[in-house]
Amino acid sequence: MEKIAIIADSGCQIPIGSMENEGVFIVPLVITVGSKTYLDQVDISSIEVFKKITNEKVQAKTSQPATGIIQETVEKIKEQGYTHVIALPIATGLSSTFEGMKLGCDMVGMPVTLINTKSTASNQAYLVKITKQLVDEGKSISEITKIITAMVEDSGTFIMAPNLEHLKRGGRITPAVALLGNMLKIVPVMRLNYELGGKIDSLDRVRTVKKANIKIIDHMVNNCHINNKDYIFAIEHVLVDELADEMKQVLLDKIGPCEDITVRELPAVVGVHMGAGGVGYQYIKKYCG
Repeated sequence: MEKIAIIADSGCQIPIGSMENEGVFIVPLVITVGSKTYLDQVDISSIEVFKKITNEKVQAKTSQPATGIIQETVEKIKEQGYTHVIALPIATGLSSTFEGMKLGCDMVGMPVTLINTKSTASNQAYLVKITKQLVDEGKSISEITKIITAMVEDSGTFIMAPNLEHLKRGGRITPAVALLGNMLKIVPVMRLNYELGGKIDSLDRVRTVKKANIKIIDHMVNNCHINNKDYIFAIEHVLVDELADEMKQVLLDKIGPCEDITVRELPAVVGVHMGAGGVGYQYIKKYCG
């Protein structure tokens, strides 16, 4: 019988090392702020990153976990007697972590099943949690893959960035689109396009920040058909706690009472490309066994 470990990256916001005794291993993404490079959630927190790019006006960029760190983690997994790894990296459209995890496992000779989460943050964390539950239940690798892949397809991520400059610097949109948007004071409503592996894609454009956020909530309710019984939600942001709390209430007003709504900061790997004021919305269907 396979002894299965799970590996994910710090984009899921599960504290590094906190679940290793349960077979869940988290490797840190890399954040470069100005001239300094940090291991995400090891050397620097998301909030610290956001404050630096806002207060010090420095550029930040992100990259996949170092191959050496992935390899060391997989070696540790192998030493602990695990025979197979299920990898749940951040969306392939946002990072090359998927390929990095495959390479790290190949270098150690560890069989790996890679699943594109097509997301990050809360949705990625929930997929890790359910994968762990399925492993504990004794499900086979093929059964787990089928269940988790179906859950990915019944989830969504939407983002709002009030300033397009950070997205332009990160290469997420063209300079021409950024210039036009900023000149016209247009606030883009975007989503992670699952058909493109989770790349950022335009959904709509509105004139104010508040309307952009409400547009996303309306889209989730009217187009994605979410409800307060079958789904888990997250509203994650870059240094705008009050706005996030206000939008939580807007969501509750539309779907009714719901205890499964998390409000917190975005992971740095997404937040640095959105800048201060950015807000992300996620939903994923609950796994009921």
